[in-house]
Amino acid sequence: MCAGELIQPEDLQLKLFGGEQQSATVGGKYPLTDYLDRVEREAILEALHQTHFNRTAAAKILGVTFRALRYRMDRLSITDQDKR
Repeated sequence: MCAGELIQPEDLQLKLFGGEQQSATVGGKYPLTDYLDRVEREAILEALHQTHFNRTAAAKILGVTFRALRYRMDRLSITDQDKR
């Protein structure tokens, strides 16, 4: 269970039979946070490519504010260099 209102990384740890904890993974291969970052990055890049890198239009497609998109682009290191 989660101690507060927000889910923290430690809340996503799974207890194994021996009592040890392991971070949540996808298919036992990738940490969940890495997987989610990759999925988010792909979705953002797809929206940007559809809009010819018009960030306002891409934000609308993704259902987020321009500011939220800009924050996510910075966090995921998405730049104009990612144009195809």
